[in-house]
Amino acid sequence: MSEGRGNIDEEAFSILGAAARDLARLKTIVTIIARHGFGEFLQRAPLGRFLFAKAGISPHEPQDERAHPALRFRRLLEALGPTYIKFGQILSMRPDVLPPEYIAALSNLQDGAPPVPLVAVKERILRGLGRPVEAIFAEFDDEPLATASIGQIHRARTWEGQYVVVKVQRPEIESVMRGDLDLLFLFAKMLEAGIEEMQLMQPSEFVAEFERALVRELDFTQELKNLLTAASHLDPERRVRVPRPLAHLSCRTVLTMELFSGTSVRHLEPGTELAKGAAHELLHCALKQVFVDGFFHGDPHAGNILANELGELCLIDFGLIGRLTEEQQADIVALIFAILTRDAARIAHHILKMGTPTARVNLAELKAEVTRLLGAYFSITQIAEFKSQEFSAAFVAAAQRFRIKMAPEYTILIKAVSTAEGVIRYLDPTIDVVAIGTPYVQRIMARRFSPSHLFAESWGGLSSLRTLLEQLPRQVEQIMHDAETGNIQVRAVTPQLDALVPLVHHLGSRLGLAAFASTMTLVAALLFTMPAPDLVHQALSGLAALFATFAWLILWGSHFFNRGRALRVRSIVQFFKR
Repeated sequence: MSEGRGNIDEEAFSILGAAARDLARLKTIVTIIARHGFGEFLQRAPLGRFLFAKAGISPHEPQDERAHPALRFRRLLEALGPTYIKFGQILSMRPDVLPPEYIAALSNLQDGAPPVPLVAVKERILRGLGRPVEAIFAEFDDEPLATASIGQIHRARTWEGQYVVVKVQRPEIESVMRGDLDLLFLFAKMLEAGIEEMQLMQPSEFVAEFERALVRELDFTQELKNLLTAASHLDPERRVRVPRPLAHLSCRTVLTMELFSGTSVRHLEPGTELAKGAAHELLHCALKQVFVDGFFHGDPHAGNILANELGELCLIDFGLIGRLTEEQQADIVALIFAILTRDAARIAHHILKMGTPTARVNLAELKAEVTRLLGAYFSITQIAEFKSQEFSAAFVAAAQRFRIKMAPEYTILIKAVSTAEGVIRYLDPTIDVVAIGTPYVQRIMARRFSPSHLFAESWGGLSSLRTLLEQLPRQVEQIMHDAETGNIQVRAVTPQLDALVPLVHHLGSRLGLAAFASTMTLVAALLFTMPAPDLVHQALSGLAALFATFAWLILWGSHFFNRGRALRVRSIVQFFKR
């Protein structure tokens, strides 16, 4: 019994300690936000003034007024720490949400961190793999090869003589990031509750998406699976590879991979034979991943691509990947053909199909915008010099203007294509992307229009039509029966008039609640100020004060959470929901 009680006390102490740390962290975050010029923005949210008062600072802290807001936003995320740097990197893959200048600024976020002491690294390996470093590796370098916010990499050699790299997760990084996620989610909910524009953007959805990505990245077994999947898709005739993971020397916090002796492709001299060969291999690999495999590297920047003197390339860091279904691959190819034929109507159709409109879209205006973009960014006579990065950014901006939310797979793809294109054109500025990419597009079109695929689609359509025809007589019979018995009603839709009755009812309820709260406040005050009140009067005074407090809290919540609309428990639950 005493042991169980001890566990409960220890758990309660841990929860209280975590709450205290979160409050201290909250004060630090609010201070940093104000110092980077975003305090007034946060102050508009509910509880914003309370947070600044609690932190003991003013929302109008000194700042560098000359810096662009996008640059200040990047500096803000860097100052807030690794969790927010990762959040900025995820946001940099959402050009459908942020303007281009913010995307450019966030793309330069540096994911660096001071090295973890060797003692802590060895302790992490012991806890993860269950054996000390000396029992697993014959050699283990003291100095790390690279450091990042989540983990750091060391070079080692197994007792079998194989040279490997060991990626070790930082101690306590998961608990720190989960605490930051709680605060980030709270900030997002505050902004949604207090700022009307944020209700359209729904930042809490970005936080939820970021949380899913971060949880996957914190689990190194997911990266191990991604490495195995990427290796299974490699073309043996090409000179691109991925490091082979050693599953028996890996776990959730430790990932061991074979060592590839090479350096980043950014160290290659542009235009040389070695650089041109690397560019061609990268382009073939990227096209195959997108159009054939449906599985692609989500962040192929130069630091994640290694090259050796033999011209072999190695893709590393598969923490972020993207997946495409066959239908999505076909949609991308169909969009490309629509662009080549300058068919604005088809392009608009595919933009709507590949995204989700969050408001009514004027098709005529969307087609006109697509036509304008085709004339500004694309010319058939200059197809060899076509740059997908600028073109995709322009189309994403158009989708954003018409409030079309792109699917996450496409946003990751756009970011990956832009990054890969920058690396490829840096290595070989004269590369002909269209000539190399044409066979891959032809392959997916041939698969799309193959007899077997057309037969499967036709058979599926006929099956759906058969089901519809079978149900149609019963549905028509039901409609005729409802019309005959008078069960079909026609009602004019008048949104403003329909909302009038609930509004009057709600206002009456608020007035009644305000009167009740005021009455209970007066009763409590009168009973409390009576000369020499007895125990009964004191109890009644306390009860009246409790009722008054509860009523005033409901009125306050209705004003701040639902902007004067009827208060629902769901609104409060969603505010604090994780």
